[in-house]
Amino acid sequence: MLYIVRHGQTDWNLENRIQGSVDISLNETGRVHAHDVAQKLQNFKIQKIVSSDLSRASETAKIIGGHLNMAVDYDARLREYDFGRLTGMYRAGIEPEMVEAFFSNPTEFEAEHMKDAFTRVRSFFDTVDYNKNTLIVTHGGIINFMMCYMEDKNTFRNHSFLDKCLHSHIGNAAILRIKDMESGISMLRNTRFFRLPQSK
Repeated sequence: MLYIVRHGQTDWNLENRIQGSVDISLNETGRVHAHDVAQKLQNFKIQKIVSSDLSRASETAKIIGGHLNMAVDYDARLREYDFGRLTGMYRAGIEPEMVEAFFSNPTEFEAEHMKDAFTRVRSFFDTVDYNKNTLIVTHGGIINFMMCYMEDKNTFRNHSFLDKCLHSHIGNAAILRIKDMESGISMLRNTRFFRLPQSK
C-alpha cells in the first residue's frame, strides 16, 4: 500500500504563489498540518517513509517520522516540478494566455520538460513495493503527475496534466492512497478514502 501526503502549508501557499523547485520552508500552520497528519497515520502501520528533499516536504516527513518513531529516506525524484520563470508568481496575476503558452511549450519559460517530470515519477513508481506500507511526502504538482501515471503508465499527455492542475484540488497535508497499480488513487476525507475522478 502506498500513502501519499502533500507537504504542509508554506507562506507561498498562503499567498497563492507558484513554488516549483525553489526551497521554501513550512510556516507554523504547515508544522501543525504535519503533526495532524501524523496523528491520522498512527493506525496505518507505515513501514517506510520516503520524502522529497525540498525543505517543505522533508520537514513534514521528519515531523511525521518523529511521531511514528521512523527514519526518513529522501529521493530527488519526488521534488516539485520546476516551473521556470513562473516560479514566485502570484497565480491570480497569470493571464490565461500565459497559461496556454506555458503548457504548450514550458521550455520557453525555462521550465522543466513535463515529460521529464513524468519520467522521474514513473521511475520512482517502478521501485515501489506495494506489499509494504510506504508513506511518500511530496508536492502538489508531483501528485498531479502521479495521477497522470495512474491513468496511463506509458504515455504523458499535457492536457491531462493541465486538467489536474486546474481542477484537482490537493490541499496541503492531504492524504492519498494507492493500493496497487490497478486500483487507482483515492483521497482520505474524514475517516474514509474516496476515489479521485480520472480526466475525461
